[in-house]
Amino acid sequence: MNSGVTISAIIPCYNSEKTIKVCLESILTQTETVNEVIVVDDGSTDESVNIIRDFFKNSSKQIKFILSEQKNQGPSAARNNGVLLATSSHIAFLDSDDQWFSDHIRISKEFLDNNSEYKITATKYLAIPNNFSGEVSFKKLLIRNYLSTPCVVLDRDCFWANGGFNEKMKYSEDYYLWLSIVFKNRFYKLDYVGAKNIDFKRPFGDKGLSSNLLQMHYGVLKCYDNLYFNKMIDFKTYFKIKAIEKLKHLRRLILTYLHKYKK
Repeated sequence: MNSGVTISAIIPCYNSEKTIKVCLESILTQTETVNEVIVVDDGSTDESVNIIRDFFKNSSKQIKFILSEQKNQGPSAARNNGVLLATSSHIAFLDSDDQWFSDHIRISKEFLDNNSEYKITATKYLAIPNNFSGEVSFKKLLIRNYLSTPCVVLDRDCFWANGGFNEKMKYSEDYYLWLSIVFKNRFYKLDYVGAKNIDFKRPFGDKGLSSNLLQMHYGVLKCYDNLYFNKMIDFKTYFKIKAIEKLKHLRRLILTYLHKYKK
């Protein structure tokens, strides 16, 4: 496909020796290849870096590979530093414990090529049931986060125009960035399941950062605090969405409890 859209894949990695190879393989088996693959290792203490180096060295694909290493600063800093190295017009995020399905890049790229008014798009994530597709407004995104980070493809300049990932936020920093972008830009959710977790991790209450439900909850509330402080929402909306989030937090607690005691 001759395209004006070029895409850099950005992968933050931390102690992912068990999943990083599968993650990288899913990039190279795309029906439409990315222009470059940038992995930022966030101070791993396992064999992740050696596995990545060997993978890049032995790959027969004609794709530009970049491995950058940093002291442990968290995924937001790793993603931001990856984007700093990117040379493509667009960036696509993939976590080191996730993998793309084969048409994720092709479908995303085709949409962006034909719909230049959209600066951001995303496919669906397998673990999230009944996932909506279509145009998602800022107001709709306030009520529910329709973007899973490993499914997002967006304009690189738009990423920086909205500050990149907030490195001071450990939780829900991705949600805050999506809200900031969609406040001024149109977003379309594509009807294609583009990514999944390699270890079949549930979307919350299972493993990793998302296992800390209370901090996840506080992270979402912090998003709303920032939006209100920056005058992107009025007080009525601010009060309403915080109340909704508290009910959703209670629901997540109940569902996690039921899941654990069904085992």
